[in-house]
Amino acid sequence: MSSTTRIRRSRRAAVAAATLGVLALGGSLALPAQTAFAGALHDAYHGALSVQAPAAVGFAGQPVAFTETITNTGTEDTSYTLLLQTTTEAGTPPHAITIDYKDPADGIWKSVPLDFYPGSDEATYNGMTGAIVVAAGKSVKLDMRIGAPMGLPHDGASNGGFHSITLASRLTVRGTGDNLGEQVSAITVDSIGSSLAHVPATAIAGGAPIEFDAVLDNPTPSAYTNLGNVLFVDPHATVQVRQADGSWTTPEKVSDGIPDDKPGVYLQGRDSSIDAGKTMVTRVRVSYDATTPLGATSIDPCLFVNEGATPFRGTTTCSQGSTVKVVADPAQAPTQAPTQAPTPTPAQAPGSTPAQIPGNTADKNAKPAADTTTAQVQPAADTKPAAPAAAAPGAVPAAPAPVATGAELAATGSAFDTVKAGTAAAAIAVLGAGALLLARRLRRQS
Repeated sequence: MSSTTRIRRSRRAAVAAATLGVLALGGSLALPAQTAFAGALHDAYHGALSVQAPAAVGFAGQPVAFTETITNTGTEDTSYTLLLQTTTEAGTPPHAITIDYKDPADGIWKSVPLDFYPGSDEATYNGMTGAIVVAAGKSVKLDMRIGAPMGLPHDGASNGGFHSITLASRLTVRGTGDNLGEQVSAITVDSIGSSLAHVPATAIAGGAPIEFDAVLDNPTPSAYTNLGNVLFVDPHATVQVRQADGSWTTPEKVSDGIPDDKPGVYLQGRDSSIDAGKTMVTRVRVSYDATTPLGATSIDPCLFVNEGATPFRGTTTCSQGSTVKVVADPAQAPTQAPTQAPTPTPAQAPGSTPAQIPGNTADKNAKPAADTTTAQVQPAADTKPAAPAAAAPGAVPAAPAPVATGAELAATGSAFDTVKAGTAAAAIAVLGAGALLLARRLRRQS
């Protein structure tokens, strides 16, 4: 991607040279966040830097490859060092960024030690590579990778985040204060996400399960490992997952030990993975037992990366859930058979309507089923109502029971109340003095 090239010449060459000399002897890069990397140019040493930074990385994902090319434009073989600095938004946690490079001398990938400087306005990581020797008049393309893992393996950060990374790469001559150039690159931070599709609007308590799709989408250039793809459901619900051979498995419901929190089900296990740019669709069915409270309940998807030993604690991304209305089984509802009218008396002509016909007045104490509007029972979806009995002359026929179609899909927009993050859950949290990302990047806490 495009980047900005800047050449700096410091008036304090001696100070910078002394600093870089210490670094060259193996010291860590412990400079303030905004300290300029600069030095005096040596007549015999010249060089140029070209950076091909990645356009984006995945939030809490694996590193993304890129290259930086060092060209020796001098007359002597030269040992160079790359000084690297990342700048991100306030609220960036420790161990949030990694940078690696492949040493041209031995072909081994090596991590760049990074010193972390949190600030009230922004956060920085500073580091430097080892010696990179380039022959006079030659170039070396250095293989590198940068990532935003948001923590260590199985120890993901619970709070914090950022939308972009500013990477500054500076080329220096090792052991001197020579600053031969700097390039600044902007890197977007994207995220994986999960969603639900085609969720039915209603489910019958004690009845057949509802089926829908759970979608895991990774639009980022980062692969993801140590991933937990979780559905949070009512405690009375049972979740099943369809396998590639068409069979159904029943994952265990896991609790975080917090009262009133819904249990979660890992659709692919606690340490699953997904490749960069891929989408995974999982067929799911959920049933509710006969003791499930009637009314609205929600199914909520969340993703956890680098989750530790405690369930649902890691770098968290939660998405909008779906609301399902749990209703009573119509076949189990109380019944009230229609009553036949009495035989007309001689004082009442056949075909006339009596003043009051027993059985035509609804019982005031009768309780209708949850999804009906009358006291009469509606037939089950897979049965046919019996033909009504013939009424005596003058009888008033009972009104037909309404038929539930069950064709509606669940409404989205349920508020997921089971993910609790640092100091807030929903929109925005605060870590230290900086604003953090949305609650989809927050972790549950006890």
